[in-house]
Amino acid sequence: MEALTEDDEKHNNCRVMVVDDNEIELKLYANGLSKHFTMVFAKSSCEAWDLLNRAPLPDAIILDIVMPNEDGIELCDRIKENRFTRDIPIIFLSALSSPTIKSQAFEVGGADFVTKPPIVSELIARIKRHVAVYRKTKRLESLIFIDPLTHLPNASKFREVLKQEWSRCSRYWHHLSLILVKVENMTLYRESYGKDEYYSLTASIADGLSSIGSRPGDLFASIGSDCFALLLSDCSLEGANLKAEQIMAKFAHPNFIVNQQVGANSIDCTVAVAVAAPAGGGESEQLFQSADDLLFEAQQNGVGKIYKKEEILGIDGLNNTNTP
Repeated sequence: MEALTEDDEKHNNCRVMVVDDNEIELKLYANGLSKHFTMVFAKSSCEAWDLLNRAPLPDAIILDIVMPNEDGIELCDRIKENRFTRDIPIIFLSALSSPTIKSQAFEVGGADFVTKPPIVSELIARIKRHVAVYRKTKRLESLIFIDPLTHLPNASKFREVLKQEWSRCSRYWHHLSLILVKVENMTLYRESYGKDEYYSLTASIADGLSSIGSRPGDLFASIGSDCFALLLSDCSLEGANLKAEQIMAKFAHPNFIVNQQVGANSIDCTVAVAVAAPAGGGESEQLFQSADDLLFEAQQNGVGKIYKKEEILGIDGLNNTNTP
């Protein structure tokens, strides 16, 4: 039996999805690639999309172009619109090799194009190269966009995703909801118990709240100054208000970290809720400003409760408000 090299073992941990409606070709890919990668197979775009909405995500996707219902070009376009999947390298495989087809494949975000039937050794080399670049990019992103204390996306990542989701929701006529959570009395806690206890409590609160953004498209981020942001795509005012109530309920629950940590009984939270209909106009920054204004209002009128913007930005005229 031939021994696996260190490189083989490293890439065996790579997860590669193959999307092709031809069962014979799927078997060929299974025989040729399974020794080198962990393989996942889908016989249609619908099945592939279902798998992509579950964990774990693949490190690369091999995608046939000609398929019934939704072809590979259309599926690729959909993958590239989703912030969780947009960076996954997609290698198109097709018997079609005209310049028009190839240009379409690259225009929608394809990383590579291989003509059928593929030379398996060459395909393996291409996959390994694309996966290496993808993983390196993800490592760099984690250094730039992840808050080291809470291990959540940071303010820079939040701003980036806010703009992206604003554009996407505008295109599909979806609501976009934003909830800001200000943890109160943390400065006093730090002064009383020191920075190490403060850091520990902050990380524990972040961990306790992270499950609130449970849908695949939700973003829960740490944006600084003891404040967290929950961005909810395709979420109405009613749904956002429900999430806000869940956050308050977590802080009130006797088993939540702030109710178990020594000296943390004064820790509370203020929640601000704002909702936009981006297709109606306005800017993504206006949504953030709208929620942030509510936190400022809370400082004047009393913290420790939920503040809501009943108007929807983009529908009720708020899109005409100029953001400073």
